[in-house]
Amino acid sequence: MKLSALPRRARKSSTESRRGVLMAWTIWMMLTAGIIAGSLFHVLWLSGIRAQAYNCASSAALAAGHSYLSDDMLRFRQPSFEYDGRVTRCRNAAISMVESYRRGTSLPPITEQQVLVDWSGAEGPVMDPALVVPSRISVSFDSAGQSTPVGSFFGGLTGKVRSQPGVQASVCLEHAPIAFRPAPNANVPVLPFTICDDGMVQAAGQGAATSQGFWTAGIESGKGVDNYSWNSQSNRFERGPDGLPELTVAIYSSGGTSSPDAFIPLVFGNSASPVAGEAIPKWISEGLTLADLQSLGKQEISFPGMMPVASLTAKDLQSCAAALQEKSSQPCLLCLSSAPQLQKGLTSISLKRPVAVRIVQVNSSASGSVKVTLQPCVMVTATAVTAAPSVSNNVINRYVYSVRLIN
Repeated sequence: MKLSALPRRARKSSTESRRGVLMAWTIWMMLTAGIIAGSLFHVLWLSGIRAQAYNCASSAALAAGHSYLSDDMLRFRQPSFEYDGRVTRCRNAAISMVESYRRGTSLPPITEQQVLVDWSGAEGPVMDPALVVPSRISVSFDSAGQSTPVGSFFGGLTGKVRSQPGVQASVCLEHAPIAFRPAPNANVPVLPFTICDDGMVQAAGQGAATSQGFWTAGIESGKGVDNYSWNSQSNRFERGPDGLPELTVAIYSSGGTSSPDAFIPLVFGNSASPVAGEAIPKWISEGLTLADLQSLGKQEISFPGMMPVASLTAKDLQSCAAALQEKSSQPCLLCLSSAPQLQKGLTSISLKRPVAVRIVQVNSSASGSVKVTLQPCVMVTATAVTAAPSVSNNVINRYVYSVRLIN
């Protein structure tokens, strides 16, 4: 039997049908691949945006935390609007940081409602200034009632033209330091001096002696002399009261540590190394280093804790005065202590707690001592080791803070 070939028209129709099916499958596969690629790029794009948003929110939260803290927290009898002013200041700092960071990115702006200042419990800012500190300051790119979407990569292809970053960063303001620990590249900004805050002393301007220590009676009683004010804009002291009293202490040569106003020099390194009196100007300028503590067999300066006391000559006093003068107006840590005692043949002193000060002025007196006028301040340092929340109420500090990210 002889088979006849299909007509040319039939063969052409069959070929076109196959081509149509192949083209349809090709188009479908290309669309599927495009959707998969678009979804992948969308995920990568949003991941990058979220990473940018978190870095931005973290920087803004840190800026807000630092901005909340200021010397005016130490003033007594503060009206309520001062607390409100600090909250406004920290929110403005966060918004300003976001505006600076988001330039050249797809990040949206934020509003005041997205900078959250949380207080512990329901008390809010109504307690003693030592305790009026937010438990948390958060910066969020998503908040209730506030939409801050960002553009999607290939939004038309993925069907998601706008997406929420879903990012929040928070900081806590810790102020319960129990120690200070230097790092290889971060010294503890502490002065190598201490003030004995024990015993009966006479507060400045007061007639009778009190049972308070020299610092407590002159600064924390609120009754000390207030002749100077700190101008944060010009970074210098000016004549006139600002609600923060000053305290004048004296650096004596050998034998003057028993005076209530003594600014007692400390030894921050092994006494077998350079003579302590010659090393103190270096410690004034550079602070406490890790190598210094390791030479004493320590990793941190803790409270309470013992620290050796130095003995200075008249020549040492002048070099210390020059170094302190150069340190003027800079915030520094200062240790308060109990009365000196002899330990293993070395005169040592028991450190009680840290405070923060600025040096107002340094003068040499006719008696040969060096007079140093100090004003308390608020200071932030990453070298602080803070107490656990369960014991923090015992070591709450008005002067020393750490601003730390908590998520």
